[in-house]
Amino acid sequence: MALALPGRAHAEGAASNQAAAEALFNQGRALAAKGSYAEACPKFEASQQLDPGLGTLLNLAECYEKIGKTASAWAEYREAIPLARAAGSKVREDLATERAQALESRLSTITIRAMAGPNDSAALDVRRDGVPVQPAELGAPIPVDPGPHVVEASAPGKQKWSSTIQVGDAAKLSVDVPALNPAPAGAATPATTAPSEGPGTDHPSNAGSSQKTAAIVVGAVGVVGVGIGAVFGLGASSKWSDVKSHCTAYPYGCDQAGLDAKSSASSKASVSTVAFIVGGAALATSAVLWFTAGSSKEKSVALGVSPGAAFVRGSF
Repeated sequence: MALALPGRAHAEGAASNQAAAEALFNQGRALAAKGSYAEACPKFEASQQLDPGLGTLLNLAECYEKIGKTASAWAEYREAIPLARAAGSKVREDLATERAQALESRLSTITIRAMAGPNDSAALDVRRDGVPVQPAELGAPIPVDPGPHVVEASAPGKQKWSSTIQVGDAAKLSVDVPALNPAPAGAATPATTAPSEGPGTDHPSNAGSSQKTAAIVVGAVGVVGVGIGAVFGLGASSKWSDVKSHCTAYPYGCDQAGLDAKSSASSKASVSTVAFIVGGAALATSAVLWFTAGSSKEKSVALGVSPGAAFVRGSF
């Protein structure tokens, strides 16, 4: 007996994403055809996120190029090259390659150099537009879209530093992050993140909340199981009445209609029994999960079902 169909739900979700992606793509194409590229780009972005495709990627790259986001356009064209090659589309591969090469001479770059003190380098956190700059990026020219960009640096016990720079078309700029000054005495320091307790470890309150959620889900399965058991039980009872009306001396002397009704009644009774067993066990498990949620004591619960019985086993 199946109480859920995850495969079907996944397929329906994928189909829904594809439909939404197709609609957004068509809207983006219509806007681009009118020259409204600033409005078209978000449509292509959303379509690509929902259902990635080579055609959408190329349209997004062209859209970025039209609104002057040269670095973004170059990156998308570069990503499209191996995808087109894998798809066997020589025309699209050549198009992406030519567009990417044409943009290279127009790229704007920022080179960030950190002038950290001897004790700051390891703890220095450098960010560009809120995104962490990896150590390998420091000192290297990194393509960016023209426009304003914010470079920030921070370190424990130091004053935060930031600078906003305006990047023009094809500009090659450098930013030197100075050695950070000590934070004033008594100044509040940024809150540190509590160390992780390791993979799979939940805070007690989170664990209790998760367990109660699981209890609700298992309880819902139990209610469904009991409901199915009741429906099939009533059906079996009705069929047994039909059996007796087709037999001269029940359980003997039954005609074919009586035999068919007897078979159907037996099947419905079996389904009803299994459904009641599964539903009852699920409800019992749900109760255990709910009433033991939030306890610091380690718990484990197992639900087992056999053709004629069910059990709940665990430590609480």
